[in-house]
Amino acid sequence: MSEARRYQQLKAHLSYLKLADAADALPRILDAARAENLSVTAALERLLEIEVNATEARRLASRLRFACLPNPHTLADFDFSAQPGVDEPLVRDLATLRFVDDAANALLVGPPGVGKTMLATALARAAAEAGHRVHFTTAADLAARC
Repeated sequence: MSEARRYQQLKAHLSYLKLADAADALPRILDAARAENLSVTAALERLLEIEVNATEARRLASRLRFACLPNPHTLADFDFSAQPGVDEPLVRDLATLRFVDDAANALLVGPPGVGKTMLATALARAAAEAGHRVHFTTAADLAARC
């Protein structure tokens, strides 16, 4: 089998397996393998790393869409000095997501304007980025569904 035919067959296999990002990166990886004198194993690892990273990015985007987060806030965006009533060590502990591993709930209660939604959004985003499926809802929406 000629090299041209083998290359086309490899691209066809990647497409058939729906490894689109790997198929797109194949020429670049093969050129790098030739230029850097990479082993077959190293070239394959680079090619698959591209596909794994793209798959994880797609999965994260899907989890974030499912989460229905009202804003893009992260915990780094929250100003603890502006809300001295918020227990920062407790929030930082919640951000470790240990409560998820323990199958526990986190309920944020307080008056309007103290940052409950922002903190809930930040914790939900952290959980989604850690690979968990989350869904944001408010007490009013939850009560309406019940």
